[in-house]
Amino acid sequence: MVNLTPPQKEIVLALIEIYEQKKSFVKSKEIALKIRKGEGTIRNIMPTLRALGLIESIPGPKGGYLPTNKAYEYFNIPEQYRSVNVPIHKKNGEYTGTFVTDIIFKSVYSPDFCQAIIKTIGEVSKLNIGEEIIIGPTSSGRMIIEGKIIGRDELHGELLLEVINIVSIPRESVKNIMSKRLVYLTPEMSIKDAASIIYKEFIRAAPIIDGNNLIGLLTSSDIARCLSEGKLNITVKEAASRKPVTINLNDDILEAMNRMRRSSIGRLIVIDQDGKPVGIITRTDLLSRIIKPFEMMSTKQS
Repeated sequence: MVNLTPPQKEIVLALIEIYEQKKSFVKSKEIALKIRKGEGTIRNIMPTLRALGLIESIPGPKGGYLPTNKAYEYFNIPEQYRSVNVPIHKKNGEYTGTFVTDIIFKSVYSPDFCQAIIKTIGEVSKLNIGEEIIIGPTSSGRMIIEGKIIGRDELHGELLLEVINIVSIPRESVKNIMSKRLVYLTPEMSIKDAASIIYKEFIRAAPIIDGNNLIGLLTSSDIARCLSEGKLNITVKEAASRKPVTINLNDDILEAMNRMRRSSIGRLIVIDQDGKPVGIITRTDLLSRIIKPFEMMSTKQS
C-alpha cells in the first residue's frame, strides 16, 4: 500500500472532490484555491502522485489532472460513488490523453455493423476521422472496444465509432474454471515415464510435485530437447527447464490472463492459501469461459 504524506492526501482528496463536481480536467489553480495552498506547491507534488499511479495529467491549456481508480481505492471510496476514467489508445498502443465518460450503442440491431457514440473528456481534435482506436478496459464490465472513428463533434466532445470488436472479461474466480484433476510427475521419475504420461493424458506439460511441494514443471518441449541431446537417462527434475508460474485459487481470471501474457505461457498451477498445488488453469479454460454465453445461446436457439 502506498503511504502518502498529509499534503499529498489533501491534494488527492481535493482533486477527487473537484473532479466529481465538474467531470472534467482539474487545474492546479482549482486545487490550490480549495486547500488554500500555493499553486506552485501543488505542481511540485503532482509528479510524485503521478508516479504513484494516483493521478493522470494532460499538458496544455485544455488539460489538467484526473484522479485514477487507484486514488479512489486508496481512500476506500465505494465503487458506486466513483467516476472511473476509461482511457482511449490508438491502435499502436499510443495513449491519446482522452478519456471516455459514456458509451451509447446506437445500432446494435444491424447484422452488418454496430455504431457507438463515445462521450469524452480531452482533446478529441487530435483523433482523426478514419483512425482506429481502442477504448478500455471499463471498470464495471471489464470491456474493451476496438473501432474506427467515423464522426467527431469537438464542441460536445463526442466521437461516432464504427465498432470492429468488443471483448469483455467476466468476473470469475480461478477455482470455478480450473481443472481439479491435477496430472503431476514426481522428481525422480524417468523422462520416458514422464513422456508416456504426458502423451496418454493429451497434455503439453505437467507440474513436478514432491509431497505437497511444487518444485518444477516439465513441458513437451523439455522432453523433445532431452531426446535431441541424447539425455534419456536423466530424471524429470533434471530435465525441467521452466520454473512453474502459480496463481491462487481465489484470484480473478483476469489476473490469470495477465500472468500468462507476462510470462508467455499457456498454463498456471493453481495453489491454495497454504501453497499446495490443487489444480491447473490453461488458456483453453479461459477461452471456454469467455465464449460460454455464446454456447448457451446457441444451445437455447437450437
